[in-house]
Amino acid sequence: MKQYNKVTMKIKKGLGWAMSIAILPATFFTITSCEDYLTITPTSSIVEEEFWQDKNDLENALFGCYKSMTEEAFLNKVIYWGEMRSDNCERSTELKASSDEANVMNANILPTYGIYDWTPMYNTINYCNKVLDHGEKVVLTDESFSEQNWLPIKAEVLTIRALCYFYLVRSFGEVPYITHDINNNSQELSFPQKTQLYVLNRIIADLDTAKTFAMTEYGNTVSNKGRITKKAIYALLADVHLWRASYLQGKCHPFVNRLKNEYAPNPTTANESDRETTTATAESDYRDCISYCDSIIDICYSDLNKKIRKRYPLYASIKPELADLLSQNVSTTELGQKLPTESTNAFNDIFGSGNSDESIFEIQFDGSTYGNNMTTSLFWNLHDNKVAKLTAPKTLFKEVAPNPNADVASAVFTKTDYRRWDALYHLDDDGQTEFNYTKLSMESNKQGNAKKNMLSDNTASIKSGTYSLEITRVYRGEGISNDANFIIYRLPEILLMKAEAISQISSSKEDLMTAFNCVKEVFKRSNPYAYNKSNTTAGSDTLKTEMFMTPRAMEYLVMAERQREFLCEGKRWFDLVRFAQRRGNTEDMLTLLVRKYSGNQKSVQAKLADMQSLFSPVYDNELKTNYLLYQNGAWKASKTTGRTDNQK
Repeated sequence: MKQYNKVTMKIKKGLGWAMSIAILPATFFTITSCEDYLTITPTSSIVEEEFWQDKNDLENALFGCYKSMTEEAFLNKVIYWGEMRSDNCERSTELKASSDEANVMNANILPTYGIYDWTPMYNTINYCNKVLDHGEKVVLTDESFSEQNWLPIKAEVLTIRALCYFYLVRSFGEVPYITHDINNNSQELSFPQKTQLYVLNRIIADLDTAKTFAMTEYGNTVSNKGRITKKAIYALLADVHLWRASYLQGKCHPFVNRLKNEYAPNPTTANESDRETTTATAESDYRDCISYCDSIIDICYSDLNKKIRKRYPLYASIKPELADLLSQNVSTTELGQKLPTESTNAFNDIFGSGNSDESIFEIQFDGSTYGNNMTTSLFWNLHDNKVAKLTAPKTLFKEVAPNPNADVASAVFTKTDYRRWDALYHLDDDGQTEFNYTKLSMESNKQGNAKKNMLSDNTASIKSGTYSLEITRVYRGEGISNDANFIIYRLPEILLMKAEAISQISSSKEDLMTAFNCVKEVFKRSNPYAYNKSNTTAGSDTLKTEMFMTPRAMEYLVMAERQREFLCEGKRWFDLVRFAQRRGNTEDMLTLLVRKYSGNQKSVQAKLADMQSLFSPVYDNELKTNYLLYQNGAWKASKTTGRTDNQK
């Protein structure tokens, strides 16, 4: 691959707009090969007016959009907004009880907390808007750059922007929606919020455009997994349709009551000009979700068949099964599969080496130029053997559930589940009081014979001192930061989204069996010895088909499996909110959430009794500088209390 121009853009100072959007990335970067497109090499400084000259400038700007997502501030928001309030997180012993993070985890929320500063997301959105605003101009000025060259780039940038807005709308409910770049002090820098449905509609419209022109592949694994492809767009579309379907199904607009912006000279009620309108229905969105999931699964089957013909021609006549699409934890013989199993340690394949076959889109880190510092600041600093801010709630992770077939279990994992040992730092100590997340800190772990025996033995004590000996935690070495990629979408999520959507539109046994099989393959991959023929306790270790042949039971199964599978991946709080929106109330969702609280369950239930409280408050500093914003009606813009009184 040719080397692109290396540039650094000047950022104009003094912007005072509400979201503090940076004008341009501080640096764009050079591509020296197809394998290291995120290598930054600043060499010069030019003003923006001189920048947008040719395709090299445009391509550098495109990669600036990707680079912005590797920033610690960006990924911190993904975890803060997607995990911190959920039943996956409580404060570590290293985090002060009075800290903002600790208060958020205890449902004590104030709009003055910097956690709710949405600047990193809007920075990336502005980078995308710049590329979109200037792309057509480069087509006109650079004869070597055609419309055909521009459209795939446009698809990438539209999708990155859509992903950012999807994080924002799931977190805040109603947010400003800006589609042009912010470039100088003379521009209007205050923007009003748009309704949740308005933003979702625009996201889907942009993705419908992007999927038409997107690349199917780029010719190498890093780019295929680290850049937007048609498959990544399908995954995001499935996710957004699933969210909008749940929103429409609940028929509950959570932002009817709003707090006026107390900093505005003449406070007014929110602009109602873009109220809720759509031609979609909940059922049509659920069906669209299933359709996009099926398209991804079909692509994965096609890719696997090509791989088999190339690497294992003797097996070319064998039709792959769903399990063959997933990295596995045991050998082909133990699985009872006919096709070769290349991986017998799914954790190492997915989170260690990264860019696995089942990956769809993941943010790339190399551990030197780019290190995933979010991991060590929020989860576990394995290199220094140091606790970070977030740990797993003891009430849910210290013990194990007797079987995986309960609607609302007292614990997340059963004793046969690899993921309990893969994701958490366990000590050989009965008195362990803190379970630290190590999922994104480890390069690899070892699943040895003793662990295998333990996981297949229902009589084993959960607190036996042998388990930690079976996990070998490996770090890259001195002077190297964490190189764990951050995965946005991978195939198990596609299977679980499909199952969730089916549970909402069908009660037929055939459809529910299809959904069940999607969930079972994800569960079975991490519980292989529960399904081993020699397991005499399979009756309590495995998922039982007959337990999940109702839509409600299937929905709860999907919720449980998503929690087990996506720990630390920035998804659980959004799952809980989607679950509540579908019902139009928080009652069932709180049954799941309050499991993590040992002493203040009633207080939490009272604070989160209405739907608006599930969405984050607008950061107080934003209200001070943007008079068009209004506060979420569940949270006061006051420093004395975190919640309004009787906002109904």
